[in-house]
Amino acid sequence: MRTLFPVLLTVLLLGSAGIYAQENKPPPGEDYVSRAEYDKLKAEHEAMKQELEGLKTTVRQIANGTVPAPAEGPSTTTKSPEGKQVVTEATSQSDLDALHEEVDSLKSEIKGVVPGTTKFLLAGYGTAGFTARSGEDPFFDAAFNAIFLWKVNDRLLFEGELEFQFEDGNTTTNLEVAQASYLLNDYMTIGVGRFLNPMNYFVERQHMNWVNKFPDKPLAVYDGLLPESELGAQLRGVIPIGPTKLEYAAFVANAPDLITTPGDFSTLGMLDFGNLANAGGHIAVGGHVGFIPIPELEVGYGILRSKVGPRDQAVEAILQSVDFNYVRDSTLLKGLINFRAQWVWSHVGHFIYDPDGGQGFGPFEFNNNRNGGYVQLAYRPTGFGNIIKNFEPVVRYDRLNQLHTPVGFDEQRWSFGLDYWLTSSAVIKAAYELDNKNAGARDQDAFMLQVAVGF
Repeated sequence: MRTLFPVLLTVLLLGSAGIYAQENKPPPGEDYVSRAEYDKLKAEHEAMKQELEGLKTTVRQIANGTVPAPAEGPSTTTKSPEGKQVVTEATSQSDLDALHEEVDSLKSEIKGVVPGTTKFLLAGYGTAGFTARSGEDPFFDAAFNAIFLWKVNDRLLFEGELEFQFEDGNTTTNLEVAQASYLLNDYMTIGVGRFLNPMNYFVERQHMNWVNKFPDKPLAVYDGLLPESELGAQLRGVIPIGPTKLEYAAFVANAPDLITTPGDFSTLGMLDFGNLANAGGHIAVGGHVGFIPIPELEVGYGILRSKVGPRDQAVEAILQSVDFNYVRDSTLLKGLINFRAQWVWSHVGHFIYDPDGGQGFGPFEFNNNRNGGYVQLAYRPTGFGNIIKNFEPVVRYDRLNQLHTPVGFDEQRWSFGLDYWLTSSAVIKAAYELDNKNAGARDQDAFMLQVAVGF
């Protein structure tokens, strides 16, 4: 575009000059040119040079998109090299502004309909493991979680996570996350759909197997006292407060259901967090606040409140959680210190189970109050050389207290593990677990191996 127009114009002008010279060639033997003819030819040559330079400049400006806007004002009259008058109409600034607005509008419309403008990322993690637990047959297991991320535009995002797990000879599929998010501003994002429970720090930040440092999960915070995910809407973000930060999340979602007719009597009075159909028609309200005074430390608190049970007999359920997370690369210890803790309290109000005795065990009434949590410490000697820096010993204590309920028992576990990091997102984990139950329940010590890969 930069060179085509000047070349063509040069060829045309040279061709015209050749024809002119041929037509005005003097007869043979006549080599005299008058002064008037010389001045005329010189003037026409200069005029053509100026016109050619002007055309070259215009072509370059068109190619670069930098054509200057005409000055605002009335029409002007100029003379061409042949002496003819040429009238040029000046464009007003308002006309130019209107033209720019129309062009911008067309650009936006075109950008919105052109295919291939969204951005897509496939991520996830997979595991393969072996478990030998006392009193049970040893077994191998495998799982794969696929995470789909779409960026529709700069503000609209979508996240999906599917879990495929092999259990009892069958492959089960679970939809863990299906959430659309919209960035309202730099400090606020709204999300709708199925999302990880914001008040459960372990599930939201540590549930991925290549992030969790043990092959299994703590008793109370995973499949215990708190739901893993919610189905509803959430509003979350970060507020900077000087050198500190405040993370916040607030949500509304389907409420859990109260188990009043259990197949297993030990689950009576517990909460069913897989209440996707929202039996009972109740709505849960909750949130989480995390304070970050220094980059290495975060302290958080979460709460969820809802009514549970049949509408005419609904009671209140309150779930609360506190979490403490400290991660530091210590020069003194030549390694990475990772300390995490979380404790949960679950309260379900006074409810009368089997009031007419039709199920054969009632009437039976009680408050279901349980609590539990975990404390975990890990150290990775990243400051050492050779193969030592790839090892990470880790110890965890977790507990579930439910002895004060008529159908439960207390359980506590000490777990000792050693991880070997193949890469930053691939790890081999070995752990031994010492289990201790009371109220006549059988202890189940376990040895576990797992390979986890994130991508």
